[in-house]
Amino acid sequence: FSGNLSAGPTGASRQERRVFISANPEDTIAERRALREHVYPKLREFCRENYGLEFQVIDLYWGVEADEWDSPELQKTRMKLLEDCLKSSAGPCFVSGLGLMLS
Repeated sequence: FSGNLSAGPTGASRQERRVFISANPEDTIAERRALREHVYPKLREFCRENYGLEFQVIDLYWGVEADEWDSPELQKTRMKLLEDCLKSSAGPCFVSGLGLMLS
C-alpha cells in the first residue's frame, strides 16, 4: 500500500480495504491457491499491524462449482460486490489475473 490510506471514500469503513479478484478460474487454479494460502494471510497481517486496516479479498470463484460460474445469479452477485468494493475502498480495489492455459 502507498499513498493516503486515511482518505477513504465518504461513507466507507476507514478500517477496511476490499479487493475484488477477477480471473478465469480454469487458468488460475494454482495462482489463486498460492494467493489464498501464502499471500493474503501476510497482507492481512501487514495491513492490520502497519495501518490498522482489515484487508479483505472478494473472489467469487472460490468454492463455486464450475457449472455455476456463468449463472445469472452469480453474475449479479459479482457486479454487486464489485460495486461495493469500488464504494468502500480507497486505492486499488480490483485485480485482474490474465493467464493462458496450455493443454
